[in-house]
Amino acid sequence: MSDAYLLDTNVICALADANHASHASVRQHFQQASPQFVLLPTMAVAEIEFGMARAANVKPEKREELRQFIRRFDQLPFDENCIQPYAVVRAELWRMHGKNRPKGKRVVWTEYHPEQLCDKVTGEELGIDEPDLIIASVAMAQNLVLVTNDSRSGMTRVTEAAEKVFQAGLFPVQLRIENWNG
Repeated sequence: MSDAYLLDTNVICALADANHASHASVRQHFQQASPQFVLLPTMAVAEIEFGMARAANVKPEKREELRQFIRRFDQLPFDENCIQPYAVVRAELWRMHGKNRPKGKRVVWTEYHPEQLCDKVTGEELGIDEPDLIIASVAMAQNLVLVTNDSRSGMTRVTEAAEKVFQAGLFPVQLRIENWNG
């Protein structure tokens, strides 16, 4: 059986838009995959809808074209199967990068969202986005290859945390990632 793929937001956008800089490369990889094994996370679709809602200059026909493209694929939600990979990867991110302070007999984290995590030495934001963590959790829960062209530090840190979780035996499925940009 062929691997099944979960497309990240940036890959969906590149595949849907013939004018996108990565379109040719992404399309070539997509054509080599079996279409029935290519899925979209609802979180990525929500990110795309948010982008269109926020942008005042997107023409209605372009919005509908993108929505029709998206309807060609089955979507996977963040559901009860995603809770464990999400929780253990998020906890690992906090162990790796969070600041805590003791408060009585318990430890209190000073950050509440992945976007608030900063490098402990430099104080620089780590660039971890909650949607990336949610999409990675869906891929892990369903044992899918996450296709992302995201090479930013935030996605790298999510990948590193997921690898530590897998190696520690906290979740039985390894996060597998492919980049279709090249």
